[in-house]
Amino acid sequence: MNRKKKLIILLLLSLSVFFVYNLTDKKIITYTILGDSFSKGENSYGGYTYGYEDYVLEYLKKKNQVDFIDLYTNKNENINTLYSNFVENEREVINGKSYNIKKILTESKIVTISIGLNDIIYEYNVNKNVLNSQYKEDKTINYIYKNFKKLMNSILKYSTNNLYIIGYPERNDKYKSLIKKLNIKYKNYCKKEKINFIDTNKILNNEAYFDKNDSVFPNTKGYQKIARNIINIYKNKEKSWNN
Repeated sequence: MNRKKKLIILLLLSLSVFFVYNLTDKKIITYTILGDSFSKGENSYGGYTYGYEDYVLEYLKKKNQVDFIDLYTNKNENINTLYSNFVENEREVINGKSYNIKKILTESKIVTISIGLNDIIYEYNVNKNVLNSQYKEDKTINYIYKNFKKLMNSILKYSTNNLYIIGYPERNDKYKSLIKKLNIKYKNYCKKEKINFIDTNKILNNEAYFDKNDSVFPNTKGYQKIARNIINIYKNKEKSWNN
């Protein structure tokens, strides 16, 4: 065997070792999303765009092998249906693979939750003729918040410091007051329980993040900024895990 062939073989062996090392060296982490169409990246036109979960997943995949669990997310998801799904089902089949739901939450490095908007829309449409006072609004929000706490009490049995509750932009005139009150409830709850709260109304403070003036749903720039906030919190937590 001549010198040139030996060098080629050595180079191929070195590359093989390098790729095997990089593949096996990557950690396998789980990212789980729960919630309504906001969690899936709904846009102002009722379709879907690149959502915050896509950007978070994109970031995680740069350094890790990611088990992405899209669990109970659909356009009509509300707090009670999410609670029922979570409590009543021990296992769930996702993309042909069976998962233990409680184990998913226990093992997840990130769990993002967007829930409550459909509850507001439903309550408004059913009770809009009586939602004409602070008292009625407060009563409606307290009812939604009570259901939210019941849901979170179940989730917190299995997942704690890796949770991210995503608030909603306070934009649509019909729902603005109710969303604002629910965001305050969520923010205070997260502070008390030491859960990460993403204040989308605060961070999406520019019309450039929306395609329509009255839309609650951001465009890709808006979802990207939400993701950036999630990622920044995750980076800080990752440092503490590695220390």
